Amino acid sequence: MASGYDTARLKSFFDEGFVCAICLGVLKDPMQCENNEHYFCSGCIKEHLEKTSHTCPVCQDKLTVETLRKAPRIVEDCVSRYKIACDHEGRGCAAVLEIGALQAHIRDCGFTPVSCSNDGCDDVVNKQDVKQHETELCRYKTTTCVDCGERMTYHKYGAHGCVLRRDVDEMKKDLADVKITQNEMMNEMRESMKRMTTAIEKLEKSCQNVNSAIEFLIPDIVVIAGKESKTQKLLSSVERFNLFNQTWTPLPELKIARWRNATVVFENQLLVCGGFTAEAANEATDSIEVLHLSRHPSEWKTFSVNLPIKVGNHKCVVHGNHLLIIGGFDGRVIFDTIYELLLVPPYSSKLLCHMRKKRCAHGVEIFYDKVLIAGGIRAKTDVEIFDIKRNQCVEMPPLPSPVYHISTVRRDETMLLIGGRGKNNKHSNEIIEYDSKTGQSKVLLVMEKERTACSAALHENTLVVIGGAVDDANAVDCFNFLSNSWRKLPHLARGRHSASAVVVNKNFGF
Repeated sequence: MASGYDTARLKSFFDEGFVCAICLGVLKDPMQCENNEHYFCSGCIKEHLEKTSHTCPVCQDKLTVETLRKAPRIVEDCVSRYKIACDHEGRGCAAVLEIGALQAHIRDCGFTPVSCSNDGCDDVVNKQDVKQHETELCRYKTTTCVDCGERMTYHKYGAHGCVLRRDVDEMKKDLADVKITQNEMMNEMRESMKRMTTAIEKLEKSCQNVNSAIEFLIPDIVVIAGKESKTQKLLSSVERFNLFNQTWTPLPELKIARWRNATVVFENQLLVCGGFTAEAANEATDSIEVLHLSRHPSEWKTFSVNLPIKVGNHKCVVHGNHLLIIGGFDGRVIFDTIYELLLVPPYSSKLLCHMRKKRCAHGVEIFYDKVLIAGGIRAKTDVEIFDIKRNQCVEMPPLPSPVYHISTVRRDETMLLIGGRGKNNKHSNEIIEYDSKTGQSKVLLVMEKERTACSAALHENTLVVIGGAVDDANAVDCFNFLSNSWRKLPHLARGRHSASAVVVNKNFGF
């Protein structure tokens, strides 16, 4: 649905009569009702007439898509002259221009987000900076060794062996070219031994650098809050798992203990969103706590703005500078809503759309400009995709069986739904694979333990499933898709369920 222009972006006075009564934005492609000239965005009123009611939302007169009228040209002309900020204002674009010239500007805007094309780099930079980033600044740019001609990424060049071999070759040449007396030879041998020792020390240091480089490339997993399984006490504790050396370490505790919260990573920050702040699921919060990962000492602080609703058992994803809050439960009502919260000033929020089903304790993963939403309480086997650009939900083929209180990860173009509860409220040890493009699903793996409300994270070919086990809530298991095998990892310090987990890269300073 083509909603109107967000009034927070307007930089000039605008007539309230030119605000859409449905989306509350300034009119985009304005239409009017048949009798009373009430104005609406074309996309908003058509969706209303097709899905909600065959009446005008303002005067309640009978109205259909066929009887809609184009608004007078003077309305569109007036709107087109309003001053508005660029879509990429949050990325640094300071352009303020007439709405009529907005689309032409956006096509050429130097602040349009562009992904780095270097293999292995996940950075998203401004369009005007992408060439310099890819060729000069990116750690994953390709370079060539002048000695062996081997091509490699720049961050591996410092650990390359050619420098050491060059030192050894020079030493051999010195010994072969010089004829010396016995005393001189002894002195030369001593010097050679020193050089050999230096070379060995360099080699050892190089090996250490390689290990450090490998550790730097492997991210950590952070597990946040939840409920302790034995005592059912709410937790504010946060634990970090180092995938390289297989160790757990504590991180600063949250300001507020909570469970069934949602956590995302946004611009070097961890954002813990909503959840329940009492042992019973009837005291949902709209608070957001933030941890700046590159600041030392690190400390959880209250974010600049709250969620637009109090909610727990929901899911959140980040798209650009926006947080999408999908479904959930406030202690009384299960939601079918998808809200949007701008994570940079002016921190505006709005209701984007309603899902086809009310759902909480469901699974959500983002695939580029689409969000796959599956299962959950009330939704049973129902699956739908939210198209962010079109702002609409489309039905997908169902899951093989009902499932809720699950954990999910994205693997290539599929969502993995892990554990949870299913038919007859039974705990599950299955991992279901759902293809986001075809809608095909199957049981991909079977875990050793039944797990409900566990946490999970995926790095390349390694799946880590954390807590939530019915018989051992401290348990952490790992599946390697290359070796096709499970193995146990060190236990959590605090056994927990209904926690959130995220993957955090080392370059975040964590």
